[in-house]
Amino acid sequence: MVRPLINIFGSVFTIITLGTIGVAITIGAVFWIYGRDLPSHESLSQYKPPTISRIYSVEGQIIDEFARERRLFTPAGEIPDSVKNAFISAEDKNFYSHPGYDVRGIISAVVDAVRSG
Repeated sequence: MVRPLINIFGSVFTIITLGTIGVAITIGAVFWIYGRDLPSHESLSQYKPPTISRIYSVEGQIIDEFARERRLFTPAGEIPDSVKNAFISAEDKNFYSHPGYDVRGIISAVVDAVRSG
């Protein structure tokens, strides 16, 4: 009578132990697979993003800023029309007259690319 109980508890213990080992190996493998492509902590300590990354306190005060360049976001409404028109004239004079792509401009670019080889 005691022997079958020991066999049942032994089987349950074995299944739980093997399951725990399997889960641990799986978690370790996932960490290893994803971790091998991550940058080292030394390179992260020297990280300088091109745009500003700001660190805020709980109260909303800026603690620190990290950036290689001082780029600031400006909403489109705050940009003067003369600056917008200057960019549009330099980039795409037909900006307001096509649906997002300029067929004539694309054809012109293809012709120029074919001519230049």
